[in-house]
Amino acid sequence: MKTSTKPFVFLSVLAFAGCKSSEQPSSTSAVASQQVAASSTAPAASSVARSPAPTHSGAVKPHPYATAVVTYATAGNDALASEPSLDPAKVGLPKADFGAPGPLVIKGYPTPVDAGMRDLATWIGYSKDDKQVIACGHMSPISADKGDEKGNTCFVHDGKTTKELYVTENGDHRYVGAELGAAITALKEGQSKDLTRTNGNSEITPPAVMTTWPYASDIQLDVTTIPPSEGSGILRVGGHYAKEEPVYSVSLAFRPSTPMPGVMWDAVWNGILQNPSNTELAFIGHFFCMEWCNDLVIKRVRYDELASLVYNDTGFRHHQKKDYTASRDLFLKATWANPRAPLPPYNLACAYALLGDATNSEKALKLAIAVAGDKVKARAKKDSDFKSVLSAPWFKALTD
Repeated sequence: MKTSTKPFVFLSVLAFAGCKSSEQPSSTSAVASQQVAASSTAPAASSVARSPAPTHSGAVKPHPYATAVVTYATAGNDALASEPSLDPAKVGLPKADFGAPGPLVIKGYPTPVDAGMRDLATWIGYSKDDKQVIACGHMSPISADKGDEKGNTCFVHDGKTTKELYVTENGDHRYVGAELGAAITALKEGQSKDLTRTNGNSEITPPAVMTTWPYASDIQLDVTTIPPSEGSGILRVGGHYAKEEPVYSVSLAFRPSTPMPGVMWDAVWNGILQNPSNTELAFIGHFFCMEWCNDLVIKRVRYDELASLVYNDTGFRHHQKKDYTASRDLFLKATWANPRAPLPPYNLACAYALLGDATNSEKALKLAIAVAGDKVKARAKKDSDFKSVLSAPWFKALTD
């Protein structure tokens, strides 16, 4: 198995060199960057400083618009633009057994968050149609004359990007504009939660996730926080398979669009939500730099996608130790959990080849090519994991 610091890209999101873990982010890892866009009805930057309420101590220091960064340690596990022509069943791969569905458990969440000067989103949820994740709160010093009782700022994630919406100013008149009003209405009509204050109103407790999912027999999810040493703190999402050590496959951070020396964004989990149709989780991270800024990063991850990441990353740990039987079994589960993920079937083909199972290696590689495109062919021909099958007619036919 080889890993490279210069991965190439498939379908703009797939990056790997040889069989590869999804839990090894680097400067070359695939990054889904979400620009937090200002509303078209927002006041000019000069009139609204992106800061908490002015009752806080210290000078208000406006900061540049910034990029919310979601990094996949496994590149390419996001949804593809179209369905691949093949799936594990069509190529004849052995069926994976995930056991019975059960409670979705998240270690490390929920925990109370110090409200202090931190202006958290206090009203969060999904729109009724599942299309939007909306998080609102009093995160700006600008309040409307009426209509913003639930919040003067909302972050709206439409499945691809996050947009930040504010109260609109018109001279001395401040009002809830069309976009902010639509977000508030969508949240009122959807599945929303008010975050409760505890410990003398000094803390806010995020909502617990109380649902079931198909991978409960295998996986317990884990979230953790890395405090900032400089720049942004990092929120990490992952899980552990059976009794193994956890893997963290998705990271949320905040990056200023221009350098801000000495400013650090502290990160906490503002909330984790399941959608109304019980197929995905929305991870809402709050990033705070004292009096100056309150920003949210929202990442939505399907159950099958998250399970596939955990299976694949855990499998790669075994693969590195040359425990190919264990890695094969986990790559197989990763492939079946999310048949649209490009990396697991490629890794599975590697494991089968190293175990001398040419028949199933061919099936897995065929699937990897169908999912990720022709560039897999060039990669496979250079990958030492396929050394035992390089001269096989089927391998030559697939990779030509």
